[in-house]
Parts: sequence; C-alpha cells; structure tokens
Amino acid sequence: MNDRIKRATGMAVGTVALGFLTGPAVLAAITTEVDVNDRKFFSPKTVSIPVGSSVHWAASGVDDHSVTQDDLVFDTGAARAGITLTKTFSAGSYPYHCRKHGVSGGTMKGTVKVAPQVAPAPAGPAFTVKWAAAGTDTGNTFDVKYRVASGPWKVWKNNTSAKSMVFGKGGPVAVARGKTYSFQVRSGTGANESLFSPVKSFRAS
Repeated sequence: MNDRIKRATGMAVGTVALGFLTGPAVLAAITTEVDVNDRKFFSPKTVSIPVGSSVHWAASGVDDHSVTQDDLVFDTGAARAGITLTKTFSAGSYPYHCRKHGVSGGTMKGTVKVAPQVAPAPAGPAFTVKWAAAGTDTGNTFDVKYRVASGPWKVWKNNTSAKSMVFGKGGPVAVARGKTYSFQVRSGTGANESLFSPVKSFRAS
C-alpha cells in the first residue's frame, strides 16, 4: 500500500523528549487513497492516520456508491456513479458505509481512526495534546477525556472549539514523573459526532 500513501513533509515517526516527558514524535500529515470499487468494499477498509491528515475516496467502477459516515459527519449523498470525496480529519473514530451496499447486511463499510497527538509545550512537565489542526473539516467542537494510569476516565473538555491545549498547566492534574496518561477525543459538528478516538497513552519519565 506504500504507493497509495503520500507523505507530507514533517517529522518522521520516532521518540522525542517533552520536558521530562518521553513520548512519540509528532507525526507528519499524510493523504491516504481509498478505492470505492464495484466488488462492494472499500480498499483499504480501515485507515489509521495522524491528526490533520486526509482521506481521498474515488470510485474505480461504474456502479452507484456513496461514502456516508454513520452519524453524517460526512456524506456524499445518494448513491451515484463516479463519486469522489476528500476529508481532512480531527481526532475520532469514523465508521462509514455505502448507502446502497453497506446497509441491511451489506458489507461495504469502513472506518477512519485518528488518535490525538502529543507535542512539546512550555518548559517543564506540562505538554500539549492536539486533536485538530488548520484545515481539518470533520468537526468544529471536541469532547476530550483523560485518565491517569488505570484510573477512571474523566472529562477534560466538553464541546470545546480549541484544536489543542496544554495538559498539566493549570489543570486538570499536575503531571507526575512515572505516571501514564491516556486521552480520547470525539469530534462533532452540531448533532453529528464521531465516536471516541483510539486511546493515546504515554508515560512521563
């Protein structure tokens, strides 16, 4: 699939020090091509991409299809031939289907998974959690939750329009050496929402 993924300039995958926090590097935005084909499936079926990355769907056959997110965060409308769609993603999990071949037991379904990212912040243990970027168009409000180690999930932000925030500076908790912090984010526009994103976890050291 490497020839189907176009990588933008940016930092490569790796490890960086964030104050005394050690965590994954900020990932470069990419564009992933998804084939909407007449064999009645999306290829690839599941796409996992960094925040700010795009997915481009394009029909390769002659049958009628749609790309319809399950809660209508994005939708090409009624099934028709020759559809194309490009979306640039904020954090969340986005199950979608074809209106013609992905309902009533149909198999034409897919998912886009976008985890939040961790980035350097002001000096010290606090760090930035990023869930959207300039140009993302899959939500303009975000619900963000966190947990410390294996503790319960707690609300950090609800219905915020911010694309990123500093964690551990003025709340919700002080970042402590040796602790693991995890985050999930849901993106939405009005009543239409993604599911919560894959979990992003790291350990402060």
